[in-house]
Amino acid sequence: MADIPPYPLYHHTYRLYRLSPLHHPAGPLLADRGLRQHAARLRDQLQGDHVRGVHVDVARAADTARLGPLSACAWEILGDEDAWIDRHRRSVDPDASQLSSEPATARACGIHVTLDYEKQSYNALLLREPGPPTPAQAFTALPLLLVRMPGPIRDIFLDYLRTAFDAHIAPLKLPSSFLTSSLETYLRRLSSPSSTQTIADIIRSLQVQLAFPNTTTLLKHLDISIAGPHVAGFVRHGTLMHKTHDQPFTAALSSYLTHHLALDMSHPNLQVTKISCSSFHLATDRLKLTAPDTLADTSVPDEGVTSQEASAAQLAVSDFCSSLIREAAGTGIFLSEDLTNDDRDEISSSTASATVSGRKRAVSSAAAGNNHQKRVKARRGQGNGSQVNGHGTTLDF
Repeated sequence: MADIPPYPLYHHTYRLYRLSPLHHPAGPLLADRGLRQHAARLRDQLQGDHVRGVHVDVARAADTARLGPLSACAWEILGDEDAWIDRHRRSVDPDASQLSSEPATARACGIHVTLDYEKQSYNALLLREPGPPTPAQAFTALPLLLVRMPGPIRDIFLDYLRTAFDAHIAPLKLPSSFLTSSLETYLRRLSSPSSTQTIADIIRSLQVQLAFPNTTTLLKHLDISIAGPHVAGFVRHGTLMHKTHDQPFTAALSSYLTHHLALDMSHPNLQVTKISCSSFHLATDRLKLTAPDTLADTSVPDEGVTSQEASAAQLAVSDFCSSLIREAAGTGIFLSEDLTNDDRDEISSSTASATVSGRKRAVSSAAAGNNHQKRVKARRGQGNGSQVNGHGTTLDF
């Protein structure tokens, strides 16, 4: 497994964008021939080559010169994490009989764009819900665009998407409600009876940033740091509060801040602008995900609890990605579990959220060893309290 690179969604900080359906009347977009053509055209623009007799001048050439020449530009179909593992297993062991024989488009989550310069590599992800594309359509909906490129290169890439596909691109600004709901998703999965992972192991230290953009210029934001064991305490306390079963942690934190700081989290001038932990870093316009820990081969669920192939952390990542794609598509904010059966899809090429019941336990090499390191660090942080503007505060109820 050491030869399998990390899934491209993990361990990189991406800027978030909304992307309108891509228009491609000449042929299907999720096909090798079309992707190779777009890769070649984008490479020409990045290199400043002649296109149709007109010299494409890269105005910011001085800014990109330090990266060295562009050695490769590739557009590839991106499947789910299982498809990614299968693909790289085949490169190591072509005769592996256990690998799926499904075509790449049948498990397509989107497009992976990579730019390899002499001194650095960059990438972008155009994502949708997994599933086969709708045949004979001139539009492909990939509503969520994640970009990891410096400014000059990013501008060229976004301009190419606009012109090549007649697409509209806009920054995706996540509201406070989405950030807190995403955190609640992780906590709910880790707190479920079937979970063999704990909040202290997976979340470890949690940081929540509160901002006051329309209130004062003297205080830009307030950072709250909570140790992993105390996060679990907040969740337990929130479940006992009246009418807060959907978001117990947020309710408990709001109650704590109101009691100790006279700070009302429900005030319209207060916004949650960043949530960070060992599993993810989520801001209003940026995202970084860590490869989730899988179930250990020796893990045995408690008596009476149904065993599962995916860990609680993997299920949380799957829930989060689905909700983020729906947010980018404009089909709604994060949905609670009792609403996931509602038909909210407005995109023809999107399908229902992919199940993870058959997820392989094999993972990319980036996730190897996470279990032991997180548990050690969680133990070291058990004595930590919260820090509000640099001052320690005990978070016990």
